[in-house]
This record gives sequence, structure tokens and C-alpha cells, in this order.
Amino acid sequence: MMEWLRTVLQNELWVRGVVAAVIVASFYLLSRLAKRLLNFIGHKLLAKTKTVLDDKILEVTLAHVKPLMVIIGFHLAVREIRKGAAASELTVNQILDYADSILYIIVVILILKVLLGIVRVVIDWYLDHLSAEGVSDLKMTLGPLTSKVVNILVGMVAIIIILDHFGINIGSLLVSLGVGSLAVALAAQETIANMIAGFVILVDRPFRVGDRIELSTKEIGDVQAIGLRSTKILNFDSNVIIIPNGELIKSRIVNYSYPERPVKARVVINVAYGTDPEKVRRILSAIARQNPDVLQEPAPEVFFTAMKESAIEFTLVAQTTDYTKQFAVQTRLREQIYVALAKEEIEIPFPQQVVHVKAND
Repeated sequence: MMEWLRTVLQNELWVRGVVAAVIVASFYLLSRLAKRLLNFIGHKLLAKTKTVLDDKILEVTLAHVKPLMVIIGFHLAVREIRKGAAASELTVNQILDYADSILYIIVVILILKVLLGIVRVVIDWYLDHLSAEGVSDLKMTLGPLTSKVVNILVGMVAIIIILDHFGINIGSLLVSLGVGSLAVALAAQETIANMIAGFVILVDRPFRVGDRIELSTKEIGDVQAIGLRSTKILNFDSNVIIIPNGELIKSRIVNYSYPERPVKARVVINVAYGTDPEKVRRILSAIARQNPDVLQEPAPEVFFTAMKESAIEFTLVAQTTDYTKQFAVQTRLREQIYVALAKEEIEIPFPQQVVHVKAND
């Protein structure tokens, strides 16, 4: 075959070019065949396992089989063409060198992309496994951080492999990077501290995305996102409060969502002196028990909490079904209590002053 091509083309470079084209076409066909064969055998074997992890790993691998084999075919084709290029043909050899280098970079990227995909699949599978055990928000909070770290590490590995292939001294480069990193660390101590605090928050989990928390400044809101540098909290005015993680981890925080979603709703009522306390208790308890957003266990309680200058004070304590309904429940209870007390002709006193004018004799 080779002799026939040499006779027809009468140019070794052209002969090697034809052989290179045949190699590329062959590897393209082989890549399609290999993908189908691997898909068939893989699914046959993995059908016997209960976990979905191996299926996802197979999907990631299958997605890169074809391009990887085609690139390998191009690499072999370049080597074949090089056999036909004379040493004096500098332009051709330079082009082949550039092509070989580009193909090497592509192969490295593809292989690391497969590894990156497998690592992501394993991490997602593990976080899903934790979610199934009740840690429902861990994937939402820790997933993006883990993905960023893995991307950075894989990117660094790719750069090191490629630089080493081109003969660049990695040792001196790493030393330079170390000195540069130290300078950056000193200049960005606060940013690094916030990032470490963000990681601690994600691991220790004093609050989670979706939790309602109260800050040391008495601001209350729902956690929207926990980032590397800061945490975003949506308050009741629909404004986002952005707090550096380093500041947040040092402050006192009340988490209304932990350990359970139900939370107490308190309503303070003042009535006039002379009112029957037992009657007030019955009215307040009945109103609380009729509210669909109030839990019956533990039962609502009414306490005689104070004797003020012009009123006696009662406090109704009821457990709401969900912390998000606390303010709505308190508002509804106040409205119903006001109407009920007015209906029972129970006076709700207000501050007043009586002025006695002494007449001069």
C-alpha cells in the first residue's frame, strides 16, 4: 500500500499526509464504536448495582471517550506526517511542533476534565446522600464552595503539567508563587479571615440558607446565601443585608429556625383594675385555640404578668406552627382579643391624668 502511494504521489510528505488522514478517520470510527461498546458493556454491568454513583461516572466517561480518541488520532497523524518531512523543511516542522503542542494541551485538558467530572459526581452523590439523611441544605451551601476549590486545584494541576511539558522550571515558579502568595496574604488578611470564617460557618452550621436569624443589632431576616466572604440576609423590608463572615462569626445570633420550625408568639394585653382575671384567661385561651396556625400541644397559656399603675397585664403565649407565621399570628390574635374584650365590655385602659384645681377662698 505504501509503495503504491509512493509510486502515485512521488512525494514522501504527501504519502505520509494520506496515511495521517486514514489514521484520523480510523480513530474517528473507532471512537464511535468504542463509545457504543463501552456504553453497552457498562450499563450491563452497572445494572446489577444499587447505587447510581457508578452510572453517573460512566456517563461522564462516555461523554469524553469520542473527543479523546479523536485527539489521540490527530496526535498519531502528526507523528506520521513528521516522518515524511525532511529536516530541511523548517516551516513544516515548526507547524508540526505547534500542532503537537496544541494537541498535548488538549489531551491534558480532556483527561483532567474527565477527572474533574468524576470528582464532582462523587461530591454531589455524597451531598445528596447527606441530604437524604436529613441534612437537606448542605448541598446548597457547601456544594458551590467545594466545586470552586476542586476547579482551582484541577486548574493548577493542568498548568503544572503543561509547563513541565514545555521545559519550564516549575520549582522556581512555585517559589515565586509562594513569595507572592505570602505578600498577598499579608495584604488581604481581612479577606482571608472572612473566607476562613465562611468555611467554618458552612461546616459548623450555626445557621443555614433559609433560616430566620436575629443579629446582634436586633435586625431579623432570612439567610439568602452563605458565600466565601460574606453572608446575605433578606430582612422584612425586602432589603439584603450583607455581613462579612468574620464579623458574623464573632457576634451573638439567635436562630429562630433551629432546632425546630415552631416558635412562640407572645401577645401582651392590659385590662382595667376590677376585671376578673379568670375571665380574661378564658377569653384569651379560647381565641388562641381557635387559631389554625397555633399548635394545641403544647397548649396556649395565659399569664398574669404585672400590676401596673393603671392596668393589670396578661401575656398570652402560644406556639405557632412555623416561625414564618409568627408576626401574622400575633397580629390576628391582637385583633380577635380586642374584639372579644369589647364584646365582653372589658375595659382596655389608656394612660390618663386627672388634674384637681384648688379654688382660692
